[in-house]
Amino acid sequence: MFQIERQEQILEYINQTQKANTAELAQKFNVSKVTIRRDIEALAASGLIVKTHGGAVATNTSLIHEIPYSYKAERNQSAKKSIGIAAARYINDGDIIILDSGSTTLEIAKNITQKNITVVTDDIKIAMELSGKPNVTAIVCGGTLSDPVYTLTGNVAVDFFSRLHVNKTFLGCDAVDLDFGISNRTYGEVDIKTAMIKAADEIIMVTDNSKLDRKVFCYLCDISAINKLIINQIDERNRRGFIEKGVEIITTDSTPME
Repeated sequence: MFQIERQEQILEYINQTQKANTAELAQKFNVSKVTIRRDIEALAASGLIVKTHGGAVATNTSLIHEIPYSYKAERNQSAKKSIGIAAARYINDGDIIILDSGSTTLEIAKNITQKNITVVTDDIKIAMELSGKPNVTAIVCGGTLSDPVYTLTGNVAVDFFSRLHVNKTFLGCDAVDLDFGISNRTYGEVDIKTAMIKAADEIIMVTDNSKLDRKVFCYLCDISAINKLIINQIDERNRRGFIEKGVEIITTDSTPME
């Protein structure tokens, strides 16, 4: 397990349990106490947890605490790049699309080459990426800027997306579970994502396989609400589960999972 992945899972564990000690975390993640202390220090330095004597506790807003963009962007980079390339192929000339916020949807923005495309987004980094593309008209919603993730949130953003009709929404996610469905870490983004889903003729979810078999704080929608899943790789159990819910699966990695 990579350091960034372990730290994200440590954060989720502490958010769920509200507190954890060093020995407990070292045993759970099968690493030394020294390594866990370094992970705790890194998470505490980012304001995601509070370091204590012998461990750490969740912050007061831990259950709705978004992971900073810098953490997300560093994780599974090759998978996200391949997903972005694959997803961009499903854009047609003249399409109006929504790009949900996130490091994976940013990779889609980097690969748009089609003509006369309109992209609507709540992500400042995506808007900046698109600003130099003559083939793309970028529209950014209003709202309150969430500094750690460069995303616009709030009722203004929800109202904006609820008034749209687009060809496709490319949806990111924090977690997906066959039984629980698709979920998000922060409650404030759920209404925005719901409006994005309702606005589109087709919903294409883009995520790497690290999000599978996981649940986080806020339920967003059932898996059956999406039309396509573009993912680097998927195990057979999840493949069957998605197909049973009517979802087309596109994988970018030809190596099958066990």
